[in-house]
Amino acid sequence: MNDNISSPLAEEAANYYTELLRPVFAGRKWLIAGPVAVGLGGLARRFTALGADRPFLIAGTEGTGAMPTPEEAELHVLGLGGKDILEEHRNLHNTLHDLPPALRRAIDAWDPTGSANFIFASPLAEARGTPPRPPYGARPASWAALEDKVKVDAFWDAAGVKRAPSRVVPARYESLKTAAAALDRGLGTVWAADARDGTNGGGLGLRWVRRGADGHASFESLRRIADRVRVMPFLEGIPASIHGIVCPDTVAVFRPVEMVVLRPTDGDRLFYAGCATAFDPNPDDRETMRTVAHRTGTMLRETVGYRGPFGIDGILSEDGYLPTEMNTRAGAALGPLVAGLPDLPLAALCLAITQGEKLDYRPDLLERAVVQSADAHRTCAGWSVTPNTFDESGSLEVVRDGDEYREGREDEEPHGSIQYGPSGLGGFLRFTSQRARIQRGSSAAAEVIRALRYADQALGTEFGELEAARNLRP
Repeated sequence: MNDNISSPLAEEAANYYTELLRPVFAGRKWLIAGPVAVGLGGLARRFTALGADRPFLIAGTEGTGAMPTPEEAELHVLGLGGKDILEEHRNLHNTLHDLPPALRRAIDAWDPTGSANFIFASPLAEARGTPPRPPYGARPASWAALEDKVKVDAFWDAAGVKRAPSRVVPARYESLKTAAAALDRGLGTVWAADARDGTNGGGLGLRWVRRGADGHASFESLRRIADRVRVMPFLEGIPASIHGIVCPDTVAVFRPVEMVVLRPTDGDRLFYAGCATAFDPNPDDRETMRTVAHRTGTMLRETVGYRGPFGIDGILSEDGYLPTEMNTRAGAALGPLVAGLPDLPLAALCLAITQGEKLDYRPDLLERAVVQSADAHRTCAGWSVTPNTFDESGSLEVVRDGDEYREGREDEEPHGSIQYGPSGLGGFLRFTSQRARIQRGSSAAAEVIRALRYADQALGTEFGELEAARNLRP
């Protein structure tokens, strides 16, 4: 079954941006690095479809799913890992700037004239060190610095964006406890580390200090990675993001995306499990989120000369949408947003805009095409790394039976699938609901929790008991 929804607008956008970008990418060599080889395969195929030479790929690990073929790209897997996504990224970054001699020779044999450009396809990439070839589409340090959670509230204030109250304090226990006591609304507080050691991601620098907890363990873990910490109240409500692309003259803004952030029943960590577009905020909140994104993108362009994709994370709280952080890069939600636009070269488009290519980007066309498609083509999915390892990739077809999933029989139409396999952090698992089963407007979190609960039974994962956020603004 083909789940893609085509329309005249979708076809117009795909054709326009393909022809717009072809002269930029055609006939050129591209050295592309990223954490996972499986993820780099799609980018390699997109570049060659635009006329690029066969790319050279450097990956930290293989990942889960279909690997790029030798015909699609020259692939070198370094076999790197880490205890979390930040360490995995930093290990790859350090290796790229001090390449093993054999890999450097292979690159030089592939690109003897040194004409290739280098793309670091990592969500946490920063402009540090000297890459093996001139970088393309890299964000400067001043853009990356805006992700620092102890600085972003000043940005919201300058942009006139409503936010939750917060305090930024030194990473000292008494300072944190004093701030938490002043800000707790009954559900505890969230402590966010600064970016002293580089950009954070995946919630690794966040701690939920629940009401009644002394917060000492949270303090001990944060003081090892931060000098300052932002404290704000824990906000009940659906976590949601809004994304856009800053173009030379305006900002293209898309539709809201649910962040599938789940809550373990104890401890101080939140569980990030991907994102999905099944959920609909109420119409007023949707427009508020889009206004926040447009205002943010405009200020980014005017204050730091920003170009390219960005995202805002926040909570649909009882007080409305309140942003909590900003990502000055392409976020994970861009994938679900263009799931119904398989021929739109969005990654290449974002790179060209970030690089500063002088092209007619037609942001209104891009915005209309993405919003129309994302509204029509919903996704209900979730994913996570797992501490247990899988030796090879596999999948389970699952059927909803009452309030639980079970493995489907051969004579049953599956309701969803669970894909699993290796990763540099142990294992990786992804749940995807069949499109016909998606409940438009509803949060994906409960469905993801059911799938993870079944994975614990069938695959021996240890996700444990998880809870979903409540929708306070239906």
